[in-house]
Amino acid sequence: MIDTDATRDPGRFINRELSWLSFNERVLEESANPRHPALEQLRFLAISATNLDEFFMVRVAGLAAQVRADVRSRSKDGLTPREQLRAIRSRAGALMHRQQDRWTALRSELDEKGIRVLPPEALSPRENAWLEDFFLREIFPVLTPLACDPAHPFPFLPNLGYSLALTLEDQA
Repeated sequence: MIDTDATRDPGRFINRELSWLSFNERVLEESANPRHPALEQLRFLAISATNLDEFFMVRVAGLAAQVRADVRSRSKDGLTPREQLRAIRSRAGALMHRQQDRWTALRSELDEKGIRVLPPEALSPRENAWLEDFFLREIFPVLTPLACDPAHPFPFLPNLGYSLALTLEDQA
């Protein structure tokens, strides 16, 4: 027979969202594992960042919607949506700081191995010319312009896509 009092004890349950953050913290730890090659460490860091983006888009957005709808019911672990968001804010903030610290350290480690991330002004004229040619041949042809005006409804913008918004004015 199942002890109903024990199955209702919030202390017996782990919060789904906080557990997910713990998982992502472990992914981030792999980015500092010296047994992995440097680019593999970079991959773990990128996975951690992508995971966190998705976590906010899906899970945090869902909790925020519950808060807006004034949902006050408690999850199995005993937390309301508002309490979960408060706990997530603290844990996710610390995780983002650790990601940034790891990126700073990893850039130095990559630099020591001859893999450099350079700002545009550090490129030579020859490198800039190569990049411009590459952009014009490979990237520019696949860009899709979108118009938003009274004759066109606002276009679909995909998650995690890059967009550039411009306001054009007639100078005549």
